[in-house]
Amino acid sequence: MCNWFFSFLFITTICFLIPRFRADLVSVCALLALLITGLLTVPEAFAGFSNSVVIMIAALFVVGEGVFQSGLAQKAGQLLVNRTGNSEFKLTIFMILLVALLSGFMSNTGTVAILLPIVVSLCQQMEIHPGKLLMPLAFASSMGGSLTLIGTPPNLIASQSLIDNGYQGLSFFAFAPIALAILLAGIAYLWFIGRRLLDKPLEKESDGSTRFNGEELLKQYKALSFIHYVLIPEQHQAVGKTLKELQWPSTYNVTVLEVVKQEHNGRFRLPGSSSMQQVTAGPNDILEAGQILILYTDEDSFKRFLGTTALEEVKVELKERLSLEKSKLAEVILTPQSRLINKSIKDIHFRDKYGLTVLAINPQYKDPKRPSQKEKLAYGDALLVHGDWGNINLLANEKNDTVVLKYAKQCPVQNEFPYRPIVAGSILLWMMVMMMFEWIPSVVSIVIAAVLMILTGCVRHTDQAYRSINWQTVVLIACMIPMATALEKTGGVTFMSEGLISGLGQFGPVAVLAGLYLIGSVFSQFISNTATAVLLYPVAILTSQQLEVSPIPMVMAVAFLASMSFSTPIATPPNAMVMAAGKYTFFDFVKVGIPLQFIVAIIVVILLPLLYPF
Repeated sequence: MCNWFFSFLFITTICFLIPRFRADLVSVCALLALLITGLLTVPEAFAGFSNSVVIMIAALFVVGEGVFQSGLAQKAGQLLVNRTGNSEFKLTIFMILLVALLSGFMSNTGTVAILLPIVVSLCQQMEIHPGKLLMPLAFASSMGGSLTLIGTPPNLIASQSLIDNGYQGLSFFAFAPIALAILLAGIAYLWFIGRRLLDKPLEKESDGSTRFNGEELLKQYKALSFIHYVLIPEQHQAVGKTLKELQWPSTYNVTVLEVVKQEHNGRFRLPGSSSMQQVTAGPNDILEAGQILILYTDEDSFKRFLGTTALEEVKVELKERLSLEKSKLAEVILTPQSRLINKSIKDIHFRDKYGLTVLAINPQYKDPKRPSQKEKLAYGDALLVHGDWGNINLLANEKNDTVVLKYAKQCPVQNEFPYRPIVAGSILLWMMVMMMFEWIPSVVSIVIAAVLMILTGCVRHTDQAYRSINWQTVVLIACMIPMATALEKTGGVTFMSEGLISGLGQFGPVAVLAGLYLIGSVFSQFISNTATAVLLYPVAILTSQQLEVSPIPMVMAVAFLASMSFSTPIATPPNAMVMAAGKYTFFDFVKVGIPLQFIVAIIVVILLPLLYPF
């Protein structure tokens, strides 16, 4: 039965590695297979969904959303801008410390999503290639997540695993001393070695400006050739009709991006004039004679459109004075867990949903191209979008599905509720104190904090609280907990434990801990850190019991190996998120991540037995 389970586990692991299979779906299918084959009973199979750790993790997503929506996290990001000046050293060190601190109390992925566009913008201002800083940003989020008990799911599950086996749980800052040592070593490595391995030539903008450059974005995405200008003559059949009625996108594959309106004296309000009125086109806009329309379409469709509609192409001398509003352009990337992945622009109803038009797509490692309505989006795709600044700004504030890397920052809207960052910070501080002193159960403290975030308006709506929860992570953990039960029932835990002891037991518990760390580290580079941790915690505890030593060092080692995954872009969501923005290759993670992996392993294996003796 043990051999059969390991074969089943091998197949499940392979499925985790295939990008087209979602990790949560794989875990659900694996759970059902264990249930159908009789390895788990119905109560055992669904016990994970009632586990307090699953409830805590779901509530922590809501707490993190409150930190974000209240503006507390953005204020931290603004602190990064204010403190770095024009120093690459200050930017690197302060960025690592800030992301590590934030990751200790909220989702690593959310932290990276908040700071990613800020770091990219700072790199542009300082003329540094973003690739030098974005991988350290992702790595720092993993290192910082281990600072506290709530920083990363493996830490929470480690404490609960000890409690479930009759031991005392871990304190709020139990991981902090070793995590701080890892963070300091990581800073030194990333500054003196990592940044040199990531040194890439800066892709300077053609005008030498470090500010946002919309025209440069159009050139990078090869979109300039798709922009055309037409004039609506007097008595034209389109006059008095709305764009929705004309149905040009479906009939001619032509999208109207902007409308340049005519002054009363017959002159055009062109860009650069104080009275210019150039507006983003909407479906209910009524066309008037004398207006200039800025269109987005390919050359063949444009010629067919002109021949059929009898609109007038704008003269060359006038065309040279026209251009898209550069503040209405933005570059967007998809997050690793975006709901837009594997959906087409048509399926998403992108323009209806976001009020923005996708002008071009730049797939990873490929040339930019004009998007097809039926082509499915993939992780790593970067999008060039056009629309009102307000809609772009709303998209920039939505961190779950997309991250806006570049756009023209206008004067920020004043915070209607300036007290909310203070309220969110107070709730977070209260939750920490409750968990540190254990006056009430940790799960109760976290759920109360999540509810307070909603009641105080830090999370504006209850629906947003539900949307903030990463259900993929919740379902994955709930399904992997019973798999660990099946591993125990089939004798798999005993088999792995005896293998470790027979191979390394003669050299003492430190050698066994090192062997466990090495084996687990390999797994964590390719499958979810949560899945790795859940499967190895029973092995760590049983091995400790057979060696007759304290299980705490073994369990904490598993938590560290699960979280400290640097060697592949698929090891953690933050790694995957920065890959497109930093223009990294798979090998970039290998050459920078593996040395850091060994440094962290040495620190953990040496310090754990010293701070938490066997």
